[in-house]
Amino acid sequence: MSIQSEEFLRFIKLLHDNECLDHVILVGSWSEFLYRDSGMIRGFDPNLKTLDIDFLLKNLKKPLNPVNLIELAKADGYLVESDYITGATKIYDKRGLEIEFLLNKVGAGAETVLKTNLGVTAQTLRHMNIILRNTVQVEYFDMKVTVPIPEAYLLHKMIINDQRGIKQEKDRQAIVNLWEYIDKEKLSELYIKLTKKEKESVNVFMAHNDLTI
Repeated sequence: MSIQSEEFLRFIKLLHDNECLDHVILVGSWSEFLYRDSGMIRGFDPNLKTLDIDFLLKNLKKPLNPVNLIELAKADGYLVESDYITGATKIYDKRGLEIEFLLNKVGAGAETVLKTNLGVTAQTLRHMNIILRNTVQVEYFDMKVTVPIPEAYLLHKMIINDQRGIKQEKDRQAIVNLWEYIDKEKLSELYIKLTKKEKESVNVFMAHNDLTI
């Protein structure tokens, strides 16, 4: 196990031991890591080159009994800061992993961050519905971690690819790398439920990368 994987496991265990793990969805590239290590996608080799770990909160008002994850992380040796621009909570370990929390942005609200019952301030982002509605729990060292199903994970990455800046090419490679392992029929089912604008983004990405459903 690499140092990064050890630190990832350590934080997952912190969430589990404090009854926080059921309230978050692991999103971003570390989902690919669990697709492989949980045995969910056999033969898949993720090209994991990121120190960022992102969690999407299922509901900002859960758990009903609030938890102070910031203090729990500090007590376990993590450094906790607020983003100087947005105010979003960032948790760092001593080896460089950066952990952030996200919320699905709904309506026309202007809020870019919101406080949550996990005690962290999470960044609000659009186009997270496809992940919220399409998840699965995988076993990881006797813990159940919620991740997006691979088809929802890929569609989300396609939708936001043109917004990713310097991470755009890395995400493109991740999509192409995972493409052969996904259920194309399931992908089609999810595609139909996207908004018109989201479908346009997916269509553009697939056309540019010679992908077809």
